[in-house]
Amino acid sequence: MFQTRKNKMNSLTIKKTDSTPEVLFLQKGEIKITGRSLPEDVNKFYDPLIDWVKMLDVENVKVDMKLEYLNTSSTKKILKLLIALDENQNIDVINVRWYYEFDDLEMEDLGSIYAEELKKINFQLVEGVDIF
Repeated sequence: MFQTRKNKMNSLTIKKTDSTPEVLFLQKGEIKITGRSLPEDVNKFYDPLIDWVKMLDVENVKVDMKLEYLNTSSTKKILKLLIALDENQNIDVINVRWYYEFDDLEMEDLGSIYAEELKKINFQLVEGVDIF
C-alpha cells in the first residue's frame, strides 16, 4: 500500500462541474481526475493541483485519469501535472492508468504521447467500453 514519509499535506477534493473534472488527491498517494476538462481559467483550476503534486512526499503514487474530454489548454496543464509528478524526487514509484473509451482514438493517442514524455512514470493505457 502507500507509505507516507513526513507528509503534512491535506488531501484535495474538487467536485466536478459541467466544465471541470472531479479531482481527488489523497495525501497517501492516490490521485484521481475524472470527467470533462474545459475550465474557463485553466491556470486557476490546474496550478493548485500542480503545486500540490510538487509537494507530495510519499514513496508510491497511483494515478487514475478518466477524462472523457480535454480542451487544448487542459491537455497542456495535464502534461505539466504529470511532469511535476515525474520530477518529484520524493516519489519512488508512480503508476498512471489512462482510461479511454474503445473508439476514442484521440484520447488513446494523447495518453501515448504523455507516456513517451515521462521518464519515471509507469504509464498504462486502459481501453474500456462506457467507462464514463
